[in-house]
Amino acid sequence: MNSVFEDLSKETVENLNKNGITSPTPVQQKVIPLISQRENILFQSETGTGKTFAYLIPLVERLLKLDNPKKEVKLLIASPTYELASQIKIQFQKLSSLKCILCIGGAPVSRQIEMLKEKPVAVIGGSARLLELIHLKKLKADAVDALVLDEADRLLSPELRDETIALMERLPKSVQLIGNSATVRSEEHTSE
Repeated sequence: MNSVFEDLSKETVENLNKNGITSPTPVQQKVIPLISQRENILFQSETGTGKTFAYLIPLVERLLKLDNPKKEVKLLIASPTYELASQIKIQFQKLSSLKCILCIGGAPVSRQIEMLKEKPVAVIGGSARLLELIHLKKLKADAVDALVLDEADRLLSPELRDETIALMERLPKSVQLIGNSATVRSEEHTSE
């Protein structure tokens, strides 16, 4: 079987190699081609299986190829927690030198508005804060090409569902939706 890494840009391969990654994990082998083909996808994979890179690799590849002269935000990644959002940003920076910022509730919104002026191509944060920045007209939603719901089951839980759905509704109809989860909860499979 051909490795999905064979079609990656030289920059991405070098950055993966620097981080000791030379071949894709099973989830990456399955998911990268689907995301590259712009499919909307929801996938489940346990923690530690390379799930973040499974979506970041094809999305960073797309960002590298984009002619984006206005340097608009093209990628939004929603996360249910500050810790996860921070980890995603670290992984993004391992793959690319593209500008990526963190916009999380609990931190001063004024500082995040200043960071948005630096023209990032990717913004990672909580659904509520991303939505707030769109409402404030500081984050332009109309240029967004892809939305990732990292830990989608938690983002669509009763506590976060309204903000997540409102965020999705503010994005262009053409946006690619990518969701993942380490555990998809099922009411049918309860174990004591």
